[in-house]
Amino acid sequence: MGGASGMAPPSNDNVYSPVQPQYPAQPEPTPPPLPPAPVEKPPIPEQHSAMVQVLENSVMDCKNATTNITHKRKLDEVTSKLEALKDKLRYDAVSDNVIAHLNHIAGAVNVRDYNTALHTHAAIAQTANFSEVGSYLPGIKVLLQIGAQLHAVHHY
Repeated sequence: MGGASGMAPPSNDNVYSPVQPQYPAQPEPTPPPLPPAPVEKPPIPEQHSAMVQVLENSVMDCKNATTNITHKRKLDEVTSKLEALKDKLRYDAVSDNVIAHLNHIAGAVNVRDYNTALHTHAAIAQTANFSEVGSYLPGIKVLLQIGAQLHAVHHY
């Protein structure tokens, strides 16, 4: 038997030796895509700017006059609905009849005549094509309802 002690060196055959699996190298994670650049919107046509301004001012007046959290949340939604209206106005996607009614609503809101504004809103809802007004008309109704409630209580 070889060696000075007469024994063979111990064998590693029965020793557990875990083998680390080899995985392919992972590619570097790609960074998330950059958000698209804001699209530059054309201005609202001048003939509609006064009407839009009255509605936007009414939203702000209502927000300032209420402490009701639900009203404030609904008014935030109205703001997004007014954006939809402004987009339609920018691209001439509102009929002359609806524009005339919207101007009538703005005139009534300007003098805090919410009953007239709500009646005019109802006329639009009954006669206009939903695809034309559906994105913003519900928001205007909410604005008129909240405005009427606040005006009755606070006379703002």
